[in-house]
Amino acid sequence: MFGLSRVTSLLSQSQSTEAQIYEFFDHITLAQHKFVQLWQHYLRHGAESEAFVVALAELQDVEKQADDLRREIENTLYRKTLIPDLRSDVALLIETADRLINQQETIGLHLQIERPDIPLSVHAELMELLEAVGNTIDHTLLCARSFLSDLRRVQEYHQKVILFESDANTCCTRAKTKLFETDLPLVNKVQLRYFFDRIDQVASQAEDISDRISIFTLKRMQ
Repeated sequence: MFGLSRVTSLLSQSQSTEAQIYEFFDHITLAQHKFVQLWQHYLRHGAESEAFVVALAELQDVEKQADDLRREIENTLYRKTLIPDLRSDVALLIETADRLINQQETIGLHLQIERPDIPLSVHAELMELLEAVGNTIDHTLLCARSFLSDLRRVQEYHQKVILFESDANTCCTRAKTKLFETDLPLVNKVQLRYFFDRIDQVASQAEDISDRISIFTLKRMQ
């Protein structure tokens, strides 16, 4: 039954495409790690610190490498993959997954430019939000890897993505509530709320990717 087979076996005549795709997923994991580090350094040392500057530069480097790899994968898919429907699904998966890193880099750049004042009382809530977003991304990648290696596991991971994305929404609401309880000037609260919402949107984007993977899988298991 095709639905229980490995999608990667149909991607190309060699192992190169599969290896590139998994390497691309590794870049998303690395970007999330650098994104959390960036916020940790900002909270501890500020945007002018060497640690923050290095973390942002590393995130930007990961983003560039992922963009280059995405282009290589897309070129390979359209040159070698024999099944147009499969080719377009995998290309769309890579394209939308790349946006996760792009969003994180954009947030990091805005953080460096705007340098919002973040009260100590909301640090814990911010880190909880980042953890929830990380869990969402991690399980989206598990979902994506399963799409390539074992279609039977996709729905299991998809359901976990939905739960973690809901956790991220809850953490974001909690952080914003705690924020508006502080004595910070309203303009600063509104500025910081933007950052909380943008971080939460990364989890929403990951859930959208997982939703797409679920649909791709259902098409192949019918």
